[in-house]
Amino acid sequence: MTGSAPAAPFTADDYRARMERAARAAADAGLAGLLVAPGPDLVWLTGYAPTAATERLTLLVLAPGRDPVLVVPTLEAPDAEKAAGAPALTLRDWTDGKDPYAATAALLDGAGRFGISDNAWAMHLLALQRALPGTSYASLTEALPMLRAVKDAAELELLTAAGAAADAAFEEIRKVRFGGRRESDVAADLADLLRRFGHSQVDFTIVASGPNGANPHHEVGDRVIGDGDMVVLDFGGLKDGYGSDTSR
Repeated sequence: MTGSAPAAPFTADDYRARMERAARAAADAGLAGLLVAPGPDLVWLTGYAPTAATERLTLLVLAPGRDPVLVVPTLEAPDAEKAAGAPALTLRDWTDGKDPYAATAALLDGAGRFGISDNAWAMHLLALQRALPGTSYASLTEALPMLRAVKDAAELELLTAAGAAADAAFEEIRKVRFGGRRESDVAADLADLLRRFGHSQVDFTIVASGPNGANPHHEVGDRVIGDGDMVVLDFGGLKDGYGSDTSR
């Protein structure tokens, strides 16, 4: 999960347990800690999704035996404080004109190896390396490939609910007339149905009719669907922060 999509309905205790689990996994992997940039990992660990891409450093620092710290720009701190997981961590804000890398370096083992989010900006990683030349880094996918892959019972329920909502949308779209209408018209109907059944975010609604069905990533167009045409639907999005993805 990325961007400003609503986080799943978890409590501060849920996020605290996830951060503790992540720190333990880091130690078991021989890492001094984890550095988590904005993106799906940060949302999963804290419930915080910055509302817009920013060049200012935002980084969650997790280390075994230490309290989690979220380094965040001062102007974005009020949003971070509203995150469901905020009570489970310490916010350390920094103002423009100050060195956020020095503040972050003070939280790190100067000779440690850290896991870092795959989508962390190079400018931030390089600045940390300059501040702490004795450190080294590995991508989270490489270092802890199963961290988010293993779902707990609550997550499985949310994934099931997202799939069920997409199934319900499909059953309803089957009642809609396709013949004589544009692909884009049917795609709009499908997006409305996904939202009606609880999706907060619609990521894609592919409606590929006739020869367009041979293109797996067809962009919805103005082709008028003919009676008897084969139509491929591929659609999905987010419900409570968890994704659906259906092809029919």
